Amino acid sequence: MERILGIRFIAEPTAENISRCSAYSARFFSVLVKDQQITYNQILYPYADALSLSGRTGTESTRVFGTHILLRNVDSSRASAVLAECLPSEARWELEELPVSDGAAMSQDIAAFLQTSAECELPFVGEFSAMLGGFVTHWRIRECARVFASFTEMSYRRAKGELIGLHGGRLLLTPECDCPEALAGIFTQKTGAGSGGR
Repeated sequence: MERILGIRFIAEPTAENISRCSAYSARFFSVLVKDQQITYNQILYPYADALSLSGRTGTESTRVFGTHILLRNVDSSRASAVLAECLPSEARWELEELPVSDGAAMSQDIAAFLQTSAECELPFVGEFSAMLGGFVTHWRIRECARVFASFTEMSYRRAKGELIGLHGGRLLLTPECDCPEALAGIFTQKTGAGSGGR
């Protein structure tokens, strides 16, 4: 039976915390793949692959993760145990099983999961949930996440690294980033969705 597990890191939306959550996600994904026999295809959002998890110098633009994670067919107790084992004691998270019907989730449930309760004052661009519509299968979520990752990689190069990470489904920028309008254009060009920025 198809299941989608959501993981949300609990942290005030400061640049330092979002950056820390991005590092938490990368560590968690690496342990899942290397030690838990989870495949890359089971990591639905944000997109992760061998390059983004390599940690090699020069791959920073491919390692943009953040506060929210979607996994396919990963048991919540197993995920929680791995998080507790691989992350520092100060890390906090909550898990949520998203409703799935006939192998697909409602895009509005994904959007609700990615919605952040704490208002973030940092500039952002893009909205992952705007790329989804109606019922979405696991492969459709991962494909949209791949396109979103391509957008973040292009944004990293265009903004000369002035990115913080993903907060929910949005790409957070540093206050020093001088090209948010250009990045919004890249998002629309890559995804066909509205720019959804501030």
